[in-house]
Amino acid sequence: MDLAADITPEDLKVFLEEAEEHLQLLDEDLIRLEREDDRTEILQEIFRAAHTIKGSSAMLGYAPMTEVAHAMEGVLDKLRQDALAVTTEVIDGLLHGLDVLRLLKDELISSQGHQVDTASVIMDLEKAAAARGDQDQTPIKPTDHKPLTLDGRSLERLHAAKAAGKRIYRIIVSFDPDTLWLAVRCFQVLSELSPLGEVLGSVPSQTDIEQEKGDSEIQVILATVQDEDELRNAVTPIDDLKGIEIAGYELKEDSMAAKAIEPSSTGPVTRAPSQLPHTVRIDVDRLDHLMDTIGELVIDRTRLIQIGKALEARYKDDQMVQALSVTSAHVVKVVDELEEVALKIRMQPIGTVFSGFPRMVRDLAQSATKQLDFFMEGQETEIDRTVIERIRDPLVHLLRNSVDHGIEGPDERIAANKPERGMIRLSAHHEQGHIMITVQDNGRGISAQHIRESAIDKGLITAEVATRLSDSEAVDLIFTPGFSTAERTTEVSGRGVGMDIVKTNIEAMNGFVSVETREGQGSKFTLQLPLSLATIQALLVSLADTVYAVPLVYVSEAVRLESEEIHSVGGNEFITLRGRVLPLLRLKEIFNIGPQGQNGDGATYVVVVRSGEKTMALAVDALVESQEIMVKSLGDYIGTVKGIAGISVLGDGQVVLIVDVPPLLSAAASRAA
Repeated sequence: MDLAADITPEDLKVFLEEAEEHLQLLDEDLIRLEREDDRTEILQEIFRAAHTIKGSSAMLGYAPMTEVAHAMEGVLDKLRQDALAVTTEVIDGLLHGLDVLRLLKDELISSQGHQVDTASVIMDLEKAAAARGDQDQTPIKPTDHKPLTLDGRSLERLHAAKAAGKRIYRIIVSFDPDTLWLAVRCFQVLSELSPLGEVLGSVPSQTDIEQEKGDSEIQVILATVQDEDELRNAVTPIDDLKGIEIAGYELKEDSMAAKAIEPSSTGPVTRAPSQLPHTVRIDVDRLDHLMDTIGELVIDRTRLIQIGKALEARYKDDQMVQALSVTSAHVVKVVDELEEVALKIRMQPIGTVFSGFPRMVRDLAQSATKQLDFFMEGQETEIDRTVIERIRDPLVHLLRNSVDHGIEGPDERIAANKPERGMIRLSAHHEQGHIMITVQDNGRGISAQHIRESAIDKGLITAEVATRLSDSEAVDLIFTPGFSTAERTTEVSGRGVGMDIVKTNIEAMNGFVSVETREGQGSKFTLQLPLSLATIQALLVSLADTVYAVPLVYVSEAVRLESEEIHSVGGNEFITLRGRVLPLLRLKEIFNIGPQGQNGDGATYVVVVRSGEKTMALAVDALVESQEIMVKSLGDYIGTVKGIAGISVLGDGQVVLIVDVPPLLSAAASRAA
């Protein structure tokens, strides 16, 4: 591969890093270009990215990438001049060019020489650039809805509602245009939605409707605490209904609204100083080494606290001990701050994972001949980079599942009196020290009865067990290994990966996955994950002379029970706690430490743990304390051990095993069944 003679390895590394940023921007903005109305700013961003790649690759002497980027630049320039229409064919051509640019970048990394075919994509792009805007092509219309602009007062109410924790929705209800009662139908929509929240604006407005200026469609911006299902159920009974679309409303959708709240200025215009980003690129290996070093400090911090307490108890009046106590307290504070800073450095916005999904969902929808809108929320939510690296594959499978099995085809949706276009929403937010990620669709949902029948046919459960399962328990069977309800294997979802793999991968990160579904209305998968895998809060318990750590994320409570409060049926022990019957597992027996007896006072200590909808009690010898611990893997030499998620080291050097709760819960559930 011929590059310029003066290019150094450092120059090449910088080029590859910057090229990846521009390629990612192209990936995101080309999808936005296809579906948004106001394309001027997006086209400028895309053109600048392609132009930068062309110039940088030319300086590098990498001619194939320069030629492809130049061909894309020609098409984009025609689009900027309105000499070419934004069509599906044009977007497909630009995305093909983007794919080739990625292949060329990978080829540059592997140094395999020029093996990527660029001639065909360059020819296609040049043909598109030479075409006229009045070709027999169908321009893409992202939306045919009338614009809805909020005034200044409405925007103040919107911000107040968001500050109060309310959700903001854009609700679009369409009616049969031949009906004689359009104004009445629009009035009914406002009447049904008003009790559920605060109407911030509508088209047509309340005044227009009262003057009988109805329309076959009404748009409403609503602030509410209700979910989409409640809003849809309120509007569905209205006569002459043709379709309902409900989506989250973002202020950036309304440029006029944004201008409406800009303060006017009568004073002289002053130019603010340039604010350059104070950032630096850091190799991830250095970050990992930093975190390992801080982990050693955390262990020593705990040991220092223990030694300090022992010295104070023995020599509490000694001045040197008191000075040591003050110094150690300061060291502990510094280590805590250092750990917090290091964890923040490792945090990345989850948008780095989300950014590639619009393109993927678009391609999947085209492959399955389905029409859908894809929304993303919470891309700025931060999470540890180690979690980011492992969350992409489960999300890919959930999105594939929603496109292929969740969203119906256009004909099926119309027959079910649903909008022709389906909806998939991917969102993320922080909640009580965790990150919650949801994948929601408004497709066909999951039939609990179908799940039961499929599980029986596959021999996973008996007919007798199936009849005892609630609908939610039946739906959870989709996470069973070997389970599938698909009647056919498709290119989209037939990849040999089941929902059990999704569950396994999530639980391996000390998280869990749950599903909510309503047949005919859609499904919602929720992933709960820790913000970081480097440290966790844990409850230390003892079994004989060994200390184990139970992650606090799973712990509901710890109780002390008398022997008569433990019952047994058919060899399976259980306890009754505030009216709830919980299976009891004795950790000594699980880990083959020996039979578990009672403590000297005749009592048994029990830790109640929960993952998803499953809850059980773990019997231990004693409760030690709760503390923050560093998580380390067992290593390749030991490999996977059932019931053990990893190890940690306490301040006194003692090694503790971290209990892997989800597999124990699954085992308890299977034994109960």
